Amino acid sequence: MKLIDKLKPEVVEALDEAKIKYSSSHRSIFATLNSVSEYRDLTIDQLNLITAYLPQDLKPYSEIGWMYGDNILDKKHRL
Repeated sequence: MKLIDKLKPEVVEALDEAKIKYSSSHRSIFATLNSVSEYRDLTIDQLNLITAYLPQDLKPYSEIGWMYGDNILDKKHRL
């Protein structure tokens, strides 16, 4: 199962909203999400790119959020 399948639906929806205005970033984000299986496999640069296109309420608000991805992962895929 790829990481994109483990995301909350509202995260995928928010990332899709950037498709028209930021098409190359959108392609890069979705290529990344389709290439890894676990949140921990993402690099800091990839996490920064992903969160740049999320609304404030879906961005990590603590070190734990950054570390485990609870802000973007569906409940059944959290640690």
